[in-house]
Amino acid sequence: MLRSTLARLPRARLPAVPARAFSASSTRADDIIKKLEESLTPREAVERKRKEFEAKYGDKLKQKVESEGVANLDALKTKKVVPSILAKRKAEQYRQEERERAERDRLEQERILAEAKDAKDTAFAEKKAAARAANPDRDTTGVKPLSSVINLPLILMTPHDQTQVAAIWNTYHTTHPTLAGSYLSATLPKETYTDMLKVAKSDPFFVLPLPREGKDGAPDAFEMFYLQWLFHAPPAAPPLADGKPPAPLPPVTSVIFTPLEEFKQAGEWAQPYLVLTHYPDLADSHGLVLMRGEISAQTAGGPPGAVNNPGYLLTQQDAQLLSLALQRFYCSDIAPPNETAKAKEERLKRKQALRDFREKPEEWDWHGLVDMAYGGLT
Repeated sequence: MLRSTLARLPRARLPAVPARAFSASSTRADDIIKKLEESLTPREAVERKRKEFEAKYGDKLKQKVESEGVANLDALKTKKVVPSILAKRKAEQYRQEERERAERDRLEQERILAEAKDAKDTAFAEKKAAARAANPDRDTTGVKPLSSVINLPLILMTPHDQTQVAAIWNTYHTTHPTLAGSYLSATLPKETYTDMLKVAKSDPFFVLPLPREGKDGAPDAFEMFYLQWLFHAPPAAPPLADGKPPAPLPPVTSVIFTPLEEFKQAGEWAQPYLVLTHYPDLADSHGLVLMRGEISAQTAGGPPGAVNNPGYLLTQQDAQLLSLALQRFYCSDIAPPNETAKAKEERLKRKQALRDFREKPEEWDWHGLVDMAYGGLT
């Protein structure tokens, strides 16, 4: 009997595989519902939400339908919602109409103002053109030759020194029966006038404050005056005593003062309140320049004159203050003898004010102008 011997084969050991637990899906029920809603058409989704709403509030809606006396929920919506929507639309339409009406009114007002301004400008231009046509040679500065004011040949024929010429000039203006109340007079050295000319040619426009009495009688009120330098042809130089040919003289100048507000309105045709004229006829022969200030008489529409100077637009004291302030600014290049450090600082500040007014008028600050014009004089 044959016996087969079966060899025992070794059992292969499989690596241990860790048991893997199945985890439930993390998608929540509401996410599933959301996805289902997205798969529906908008109409179906709206219908489903409507049914949910009616199921939740069915009893209350039914009671409301019955109390309102309508057939169904759609009729209730028509009765309640439609009027509200119509009211909102009507209110919005009214607001829109009001905005459009306000805009039309604004444009109409702007048109009326523009037409009024154009008419005013046209009338003013026609008035100026008519005045120029009627008197094309009109001298708006009132400059007269020096020989029409004093007997210039007599002064040149008879030897006079500076002191005597100044005395004749000032005495004539202060004692004249008709000129004493409305004129100023002064003399200045030729060198001073030459330095003033240099500054005036660089800065021919400026503003100066004039002290005025306030409404409550306070003396700290000021009126701003606009000034402008005008340059005229130099006069003929008189013959010199030594027989040498005379050199050309500096130009005649005039400085016109008018209230700043009036200048803004009328420009070059504004009424001058004061005109200062400088005559350099004796600059070489006597080293003097003669200054004459004429205060304008009132016009029919002008402001009343002062009690102590009736019939004129400024008092003599006002005119003297403006003349003094003019010299302080336009002599800012002249350093007086024994000038202190503080006085020099104030002088240079006045010079800078002139430059700033010309170069940066939109940034120009008038604060401190009163002190610069009159500080230290009282």
